[in-house]
Amino acid sequence: FYSRLVAALEPCMPDVPIQLAALLKQDFRWHVRKKDQINIESKLKVCRFIGELTKFSMFSKADVLFCVKQLLFDFSHHHIEMACTIFESCGAFLYRSPDSHRRTKIYLEQMLRKKAAMSLDSRYTTMIENAYYVVAPPDTPQEAKRVRPALHQYIRKLIYADLNKTNTEKILRQIRKFNWDDPEVAAYNVKCLKNVWNLKYFN
Repeated sequence: FYSRLVAALEPCMPDVPIQLAALLKQDFRWHVRKKDQINIESKLKVCRFIGELTKFSMFSKADVLFCVKQLLFDFSHHHIEMACTIFESCGAFLYRSPDSHRRTKIYLEQMLRKKAAMSLDSRYTTMIENAYYVVAPPDTPQEAKRVRPALHQYIRKLIYADLNKTNTEKILRQIRKFNWDDPEVAAYNVKCLKNVWNLKYFN
């Protein structure tokens, strides 16, 4: 919400996103340098805000990738959660943008290598995997779509889409016009009429 508000204000108040980005970078650097294991929610809020602003082009892609680089340099505890939050917030946007795709892919692969090399808690492992697949989901083969003959499509349209209480006679007249002497046509009509669960029912 706040990111959308900042983007809406930007045309008439261009200083707002610039100052906000500067404050967020300052806050982010402070959290990274401090290296304490408290106030995780505050850290994640900063990362989430940075990610959302990035999607509205209110925060530089180069800057957000530098933030990720800093977190990967010391990839442990809260830094893992912060990096995953940034990737979940704007990782897909960065991955699909031509000017940031290469660096985003490098950092994602680096994160996976660190996960494999380090002995991490299962919670962190799951978090890293989730963030990775949010950004770069695996390629899944598309299921072959069944192509029905035009006549079958028309029969299904009449019975399952068009038929209602007000046009029963009209639909029946259309169905009677089919060549019922053709066993295939007759069998398909009967099949569609029997599969009543495909029919929309309104009280």
